Amino acid sequence: MGKIISFHQKKEQFAKKLYVEVTHLIEDLYDSCQQTVGWLLYYSMKEDYPTDVVGFGIELWCNFCNEIDPIIDDERKYAASIELFVTRLLELDHSNSKFEILYKYGLHKIYDPRTIEI
Repeated sequence: MGKIISFHQKKEQFAKKLYVEVTHLIEDLYDSCQQTVGWLLYYSMKEDYPTDVVGFGIELWCNFCNEIDPIIDDERKYAASIELFVTRLLELDHSNSKFEILYKYGLHKIYDPRTIEI
């Protein structure tokens, strides 16, 4: 039983460490819309994916913002795009479908998942 408790404690410590690192990454972004996308990604992905996948998604977003400095028209669209890209890039077996990701971000009535290519 001690090993299970230890595992849960390590998992909680890992989650806290990720949150601190994510906070630093997102707060370093200059644009508030870009920060919103970062937080949308974090809170939308943290329950569905392993910690390292969430961290990778946030880091990818922050690097993209630092290189491209996108002008955000709809935060949800960018967050969904990054999540779709990350899950397909890493070929996660348990990843959400395109429709599930669009639905999660409230984009399922705007975009047809059959027309989205990753």
